[in-house]
Order: sequence, then C-alpha cells, then structure tokens
Amino acid sequence: MKQLNEKVAIVTGAGQGIGQGIALCLGKRGVKVVCVGRRPEPIEATAKEIRDLGGESFAMTCDTADRDRVKEVVAKTVETYKTVDVMINNAQSLPGSAPVEEVTYEMMYTAWSTGTLGSLNFMQECFPYMKEQGEGRVINFASATGMFGYAGNLAYGCNKEAIRGLTKIAAKEWGKYGICVNCVLPGAESPAAKIWAEKFPEKYAEILEQQPMKRLGDAEKDIAPVIAFLSGPDSCYYSGQCLLVDGAYSIMP
Repeated sequence: MKQLNEKVAIVTGAGQGIGQGIALCLGKRGVKVVCVGRRPEPIEATAKEIRDLGGESFAMTCDTADRDRVKEVVAKTVETYKTVDVMINNAQSLPGSAPVEEVTYEMMYTAWSTGTLGSLNFMQECFPYMKEQGEGRVINFASATGMFGYAGNLAYGCNKEAIRGLTKIAAKEWGKYGICVNCVLPGAESPAAKIWAEKFPEKYAEILEQQPMKRLGDAEKDIAPVIAFLSGPDSCYYSGQCLLVDGAYSIMP
C-alpha cells in the first residue's frame, strides 16, 4: 500500500479556496498534484507554488462537465506520473439563488452538470487505473446547504445531496477493488462561502454566532488535513462516509 508521499492526486477547483488549500497541503506532504480549474492563471499559480516548495505539480484547465476534456486531464496525469491514486472532486459552479418556484432549468443544469455529473466524469475516468492497481481514493464534496435545507438554494443543495448518494453507492460497488470513496461537507471561508454570505448576511451572522469555534475553517489548515487523511494509507478501511468538517456547527445524529 502506497504512503501518502508516493501518491498522485487530481484536485479540481484548485485555483482558489478549499481546492487551493487542499492542493498546497498535499503538495507539501509530497503528493504529486494535478491542479485543475476553468481559468488558467489561478491553477498555474497554485501549481507553481507547489513546485517552488520542492513538490511536483502541473495545471490543466477543465470544465468538469466536459467529459472529453476530463478524459484529457486524466490521460495527461497518467502519461506524466504513470497513474492516478487520489481523485478530489472539489469544483462546483454556483447556479445562483432563488425560491423554489423561481428556480430555472439553467440554474439546475449549472449545478448538476458541474457538480454531480462533473464528479462522476472524473470518477469514471480514474476508475480503471485505481482498479488495476488495487487501490484508490475518491473524495467528493457535498454541503450542509442540502443536508439541512437552506432556503433559496434548491439547485445547489439538491445537487450536493445527490453527490452524497453518488459517494455511498460508489463506495459499495468499488470497495472490492480497494477503492475508498468518501464525501466531505466543509465549513470554510471559501470564495463560494463569501458570495453566499454577501447574499444572506443575516444568515451568515447567525451561523457565526452559533458556530462553537466562532469562525469558519481555514482551507489549508483546517479542511485540507482531513483530505490528507482520506487520501493516505491510514484510511484504507474508511469508506462510504460523509464527514462534516465545520468545527461542530453541524453534528449528524
């Protein structure tokens, strides 16, 4: 079984926020990191920072909804590093907020094509390599928005709940190949969280007041180390789980 510093990881949404924090955390721990995002400048900056720290990394632009481009990213990863061990599906386009009766098809499509379907695209492309080597890690991202039903966020929230279902079923089916599939629900000061806070300032203030630690998490220091655990050898018997990493704000019964 590979140690963490022997692994190759693809991180989507690696140009900012949680994805950037994960990429940097893994890179500092010796993981070869492929930084993926829609805009070239941010992901190139993340990859360069990893290289400047002595790690190995390169960047590729990709819309997770574009299956052909997803294939190219995975193929280039395998061409460069011989395999892919860890798939971190962090990227998600924000569809905007609206009450249920005003949600449009376009909003739903934006959320689902880049979230649930985008995650599935990368999972399916990585699967043959993980199966062949008898080991792999898939880490998806959901949200308390869907789990607890935050008003005004139907498109985003129901998509994130679908990702939880995707995670559980894949974990059941792929466990026999040594592939662990888990899902993280983070509470972090990400760009997406900031956008949400600007739209719902009263709800944001309420969340901070109710947050036991009185702060949102830091992407690299608070969220990414959990991802490092899920990516490494110590999590080989931990699969099909949804982890709330938000400083005890949300506690599953």
